[in-house]
Amino acid sequence: MSVSYGLVCVFYNMNVKEILSLIPEDALKTLAIETNVNRLTKKLDGVTVFKLLLYSMVSVKQNSLRVMEGIFNSYVFKNLVNSNDKKSIKHSSISERLSIINVDFFKQLYQDCLSRFPGYRFENSDRVLRFDSTLLSVSAKLIDIGFTSGGGREHLKTLKFTVGYSDIPEFAAFHYESSFNSENIALKHAILNCKASKEKIVLFDRGIQSRNAYDEFETEEILFVSRINPNPRHKLVKDNLLSEPKETDTLIIKKELLIKLINRNDIETKNVFRYIYAEKKNTADPIAFITNIAHLDVLEITDLYKKRWDIEVFFKFLKQELNFSHLISRSNNGIQVQLYSTMILSILLTVYKKKNNLKGFKMVKLRFANELEVELIKHIVTMCGGNPESPLIKSAFW
Repeated sequence: MSVSYGLVCVFYNMNVKEILSLIPEDALKTLAIETNVNRLTKKLDGVTVFKLLLYSMVSVKQNSLRVMEGIFNSYVFKNLVNSNDKKSIKHSSISERLSIINVDFFKQLYQDCLSRFPGYRFENSDRVLRFDSTLLSVSAKLIDIGFTSGGGREHLKTLKFTVGYSDIPEFAAFHYESSFNSENIALKHAILNCKASKEKIVLFDRGIQSRNAYDEFETEEILFVSRINPNPRHKLVKDNLLSEPKETDTLIIKKELLIKLINRNDIETKNVFRYIYAEKKNTADPIAFITNIAHLDVLEITDLYKKRWDIEVFFKFLKQELNFSHLISRSNNGIQVQLYSTMILSILLTVYKKKNNLKGFKMVKLRFANELEVELIKHIVTMCGGNPESPLIKSAFW
């Protein structure tokens, strides 16, 4: 199995043929030509930068420009990218390249992965699409972009990342404009611009309070379930549809109404929505849901909403295992490159996890990295004229 035929192929021992098709080497080269990502550069071309980012994120816990410098100059990485160039490169050169490299190469590569992924759908694949945002705060002395949140935090700049997540991240966006500080704007933009929104049931938390947003989702035929204030201003269309309360493991569902919501300007929504009111069993605290789904009962609606938590787990994985809470670039351009590269790696790890029936992303990443190391060593042995399948070589790893 030759490393030179693509970065992906070195990652796997199992289900190789299926996983290879996610990012074949010819697709990388074609996309590099189409996006003209290699204009005015020789050493840090688009494919090399992409492989450097992925290899760095897989190989180390805390990635940085200096770590990437060390990896780029290593014998192992030069073999990975089939480079005969003996000249080293500085971390400052990597930083400069990230700040000007064409982001379209990475964005289109991410979208290409999504377009290839349906052929790898798994049994019991999730029918829901969760949307949420995560914030990163950076010292205002270190970064020019971003917005301030006030409250004594004027010394910090905030960046927002919004993701739509099913069993993979099907949408990812980066915002630094102050208007996107509002989830009414950021989440609505994400939901309306994600291609998968019409294919699945969209879940989001109370970040979206805009009544117009609910109407827009209905107009676009996007099915959704969300939390809402337990006592929203509304016009009653149909009173309680429940003949008696219904119970889940954690909730007592007491009411289901058909309502039109009323905004702060006393304007009603154009559409009628289902309002479901419940109380938590352990505390009696009220909790309410709003949805435009007609074909599911209240128990199914509340059960669906529980799945929204999975996106919180995904954000934790990005920050703790893929080091996404640390920005390797402070430019708009470089941050987007890191975002799309991280999303691609998360897709590859998800496929690896599913195909090998593994649990927990921490161990998945570790096993992923170990197999990568083995394949690189076997490749070097081959280049030196040795036999990578020799019992002596295998005994060193198994």
